[in-house]
Amino acid sequence: MTMNWLTRAWATGGLDDEEWEAHLRAYRRHCAEVRPRLSGGAELLLDGINLHDAQIHSFEHGTDGSLAMRALIGDLQVGYSFIELTFVDAEVRLEAGRDGEELSLTGPGVEIHYDEIDVQPDGRFVHRVLLWPDGEYEVTFSALTEHRVPADPSDRRR
Repeated sequence: MTMNWLTRAWATGGLDDEEWEAHLRAYRRHCAEVRPRLSGGAELLLDGINLHDAQIHSFEHGTDGSLAMRALIGDLQVGYSFIELTFVDAEVRLEAGRDGEELSLTGPGVEIHYDEIDVQPDGRFVHRVLLWPDGEYEVTFSALTEHRVPADPSDRRR
């Protein structure tokens, strides 16, 4: 399990300009290809939810097979809000050799750097997430809901 297009090398300057542009073009083509197959809220991850620099505040599995992630999103220009994403029929996959505690999703300085959306051959959706400063995870799911509430700049972890 790894990011396919928006890789750590892509995000941190490990590619030359031509390679960087090729990764971005390939992901944009991929998004155009999968967009018609996204449904049940998964399309929101392409159109309407910007998780760049989001700080995860909670990440919890429900007894019904769901995964609820609450994160602070936004910036001083657009304003802040807490978003709760509920992934239905969710399965979390971590990098090989990592566990949830080691990944420290809610730790100081940890943010979502980039994310990708994909569709598996069985029709389930995949949300891949590249974390800053380190780590990746992905969630496979069948549907997604979102709920937002206003937040304040003081809600950001330092």
